[in-house]
Amino acid sequence: MIILKNLTKIYRGIKAVDNLNLQIPQGTIFGFIGPNGAGKTTTIRMMTGVLRPTKGSISIDGLDIAKEPSQAKRIIGFIPDRPFLYEKLSGTEFLRFKAGLYGMEGARLDEDISDLLNLFELSDWADELIESYSHGMKQRLIIASALIHKPKVIIVDEPMVALDPRGAKLVKELFKERARKG
Repeated sequence: MIILKNLTKIYRGIKAVDNLNLQIPQGTIFGFIGPNGAGKTTTIRMMTGVLRPTKGSISIDGLDIAKEPSQAKRIIGFIPDRPFLYEKLSGTEFLRFKAGLYGMEGARLDEDISDLLNLFELSDWADELIESYSHGMKQRLIIASALIHKPKVIIVDEPMVALDPRGAKLVKELFKERARKG
């Protein structure tokens, strides 16, 4: 479960998020909808620990993101709206790098990387530099990298950006399956 209590973010005297209270049960697909500048991305960045709230608290699976940031980040898979990729790495190298941030290694990791590359239809490009990937392929790789450590919670900002219809369908089905499993 995700719990936001009195969540507020103020930038230069302007309230981007104003006293937001929200509970999102486990196994739920939830989305923020609103115009540009409504505070959606700011809220998502606070939920993932990228931004600190001016006021309020965030609890994810019982972990307070301000008090236990490392533990909370281990259970979150974050797919940002403007992801960063090391374009001089191959897809496999990038996934291995991301896995290393979570202390993952060994033969099981090789299998997990292979499974994710297959799932996101990137196997044929696994050893190619990311700079040669299309925009949609890069987005699929970012999604795969957010799943490498098998997070309990996936937080996404603009998940379908750059995905073709087939890629968007794949991601939607993946999210639905993860939600069904809780």
